[in-house]
Amino acid sequence: MKTSLLITSTIFSALLFSGCASKSERQFICGCQSSGMERSACKCAYKKLESKYGEDELKNNLYTLHQSEAFQYDLLQSGLQCMKE
Repeated sequence: MKTSLLITSTIFSALLFSGCASKSERQFICGCQSSGMERSACKCAYKKLESKYGEDELKNNLYTLHQSEAFQYDLLQSGLQCMKE
């Protein structure tokens, strides 16, 4: 009984954590929320940017000091679109 409970809880934990957001997504959402946007709009904006740029390219754009105007525009547009939804 004890063993099956341990195995079940281990499997449940693995499934639970495998669905968690990446570190960059969590940081983006936290920063986004600190600007006054709702969490759902922040998650939506991140997903839009991730679908356009891909995970690695998005991470590179978010962590660089000199973001391109095109990326800044996309960032703004995705945020505005998600606020309207």
